Amino acid sequence: MHLKNIMQTAFVATLGVLALASCEKKKDLVAPWDEAGSESSMAHLRIIHAAPNLRLATGQADSLHVFANGIKMNGARLSYGGVMPGTSPASYVALPSGMVDLKVSVGGFENLDSIPVTTLKLDFKAGQYYSFIITDSLLNASKDSTRIFVRDSFPTPNTGRIGLRFIQAFADTAVDKRVDVYSTRRNNNLYTNMVPGMVSSFSNQPFIDLPDTLIVRRSGTTTELARINNVTFGNTRVYTLYLRGNAGVATGSKARSLTFYVNR
Repeated sequence: MHLKNIMQTAFVATLGVLALASCEKKKDLVAPWDEAGSESSMAHLRIIHAAPNLRLATGQADSLHVFANGIKMNGARLSYGGVMPGTSPASYVALPSGMVDLKVSVGGFENLDSIPVTTLKLDFKAGQYYSFIITDSLLNASKDSTRIFVRDSFPTPNTGRIGLRFIQAFADTAVDKRVDVYSTRRNNNLYTNMVPGMVSSFSNQPFIDLPDTLIVRRSGTTTELARINNVTFGNTRVYTLYLRGNAGVATGSKARSLTFYVNR
């Protein structure tokens, strides 16, 4: 083989190696975080800070940084009540599929990850969407259900229906921690006997084109803990309701409250 042909062959092989490396590199974490379609090789994550007493548990500020495989995901520190990257339906960060080391830390003066709160190894499936709810039980959680790491898998609602899920993320010291979620418009409970850490499945509910008031009560009673007044859900949209805050605190930034975010 002539030297020219040998050089051409080597050049083509080099291009092939570079192309392969480039394709594989797309699976790595990149910054800024890019949105990726549901058919991609990436997984998708939304993080909600619902841990009112993390400061007491760690002795540090409860504004957090979140790292995936050593790369910081959030911009500004994630404070209580915050949602990363946002609350719109498309607000998820893209992650590589497979096992990912997710670290939650309190930033030090020099190093953002100098005071780790916890490190979790989580399995992400390609093309799937997930919610990770940071609660007070994060420090001693031993499984995904108590960490509240859940897959956002839901059926697409037909016209005249909505999708709805409820997450009980209360910090509660009551003997009986069960709660119900009552709809005044439907004059019935949507969820019953939900204890902290419980996550309902998504279900299709009737779409009512009128404002509703949702009330959280101690199970089997009319004792009110939290409510959302005059909420209107959109036809064929999908939502996650979640209960957060200190059950025994009625006012202030970390008081008990019911809120929601949009999944679709």
